[in-house]
Amino acid sequence: MHTFSETGAGVPAFLAKLWRLVEDPETNDLISWSTDGRSFIIQNQAQFAKELLPLNYKHNNMASFIRQLNMYGFHKITSIDNGGLRFDKDEMEFTHPCFQKDHPYLLEHIKRKIANSKQQQQQQQQQQQDDKSS
Repeated sequence: MHTFSETGAGVPAFLAKLWRLVEDPETNDLISWSTDGRSFIIQNQAQFAKELLPLNYKHNNMASFIRQLNMYGFHKITSIDNGGLRFDKDEMEFTHPCFQKDHPYLLEHIKRKIANSKQQQQQQQQQQQDDKSS
């Protein structure tokens, strides 16, 4: 098991806590690495939200947790078994290219997405500057 000190400074608390949860063998019944280590699996959403979220994120809202994952660029993996979609609502799997088992140093490359309104504002400011210089 890799300790978080190996990941270096500057990693957001959300990601540091997520790494610890996935790495902790004590929580493997609720959250663990996938077989290949390129994603993590939440086995029981309701129990995860009830037991682990309040201890680590000070809330028990699964939708908020998933929103945070999305803001950091994680993607939900849709499982396919025997050629059809698996409708196991209790299990969710998420992946990010820089969130991989045995590679904690990659965490510093995960950045939070910029909100759309902020991007639009920056683009408008850039456009105004471009207009002035023409």
